[in-house]
Amino acid sequence: MPDEPRFSTFLGMTPRRFRAKILSVRHLTQDVRELILELVGIPSLEFLPGQAIAVNIPNGVSGLSYLRYYSLASLPSSSHQLVLLFNAGDKGKGATFTLEHLIGEELECSGPFGSFHLHEDPERDLLFIGTGTGIAPLWSMLSSLFEQSCSQPMTLLWGLRSESDIYYLDQLQNWADCHKNFSFNLTLSQPAHHWRGKTGWVTHLLQELPHVDHLAVYVCGNRKMVADVTSLLQRKGICPVYRERHHDEK
Repeated sequence: MPDEPRFSTFLGMTPRRFRAKILSVRHLTQDVRELILELVGIPSLEFLPGQAIAVNIPNGVSGLSYLRYYSLASLPSSSHQLVLLFNAGDKGKGATFTLEHLIGEELECSGPFGSFHLHEDPERDLLFIGTGTGIAPLWSMLSSLFEQSCSQPMTLLWGLRSESDIYYLDQLQNWADCHKNFSFNLTLSQPAHHWRGKTGWVTHLLQELPHVDHLAVYVCGNRKMVADVTSLLQRKGICPVYRERHHDEK
């Protein structure tokens, strides 16, 4: 099964350095922030749905800097503005540094990076599996497919912790209403007693599938989830599985 190298370059797309101005910060949940950046000095950034950019984080102690990578949730066709998702609750250095900036301030960035992207599997149904902010690259992929009027059956399985962690629900429902070939399932690992939706991990939803031979699968989340999903899919049959691992920041 294809195992996508984390944040390598792809198809000769040489990463470029650029500056981006913070246009808005939206609180989607208590922890999740949606950051919209506007490019400065360049009209657009060429990238594939699912790829990432890096934010340059200065180290005040050593005087050096390091990179933190974030998958783009935005459409390539709207690449003058870039959408990133942050989990501010993780208190990672990258998220903390970035979210401390005010509207209008600029960040040093580079990209695109990553070989996690949409592939040509026209005869297969598409299954997208994500947890937490791992939805970001999947969101870019789905948005692009809808923009292209893709007719392939598409399903999203999204795992979150509790009701307070749910966001983008209105857009998901709008997609499902407007595109009969798309459906989604949210599952909560720690729901309240009144929750009437799916419960447990995304692997529980996969167990309902009798086989996977007709699928092309895109998976993004923490390392354990990606490994568990891959193992379960392998037991159910043979299909292409494209994977991206999101790690907690330190």
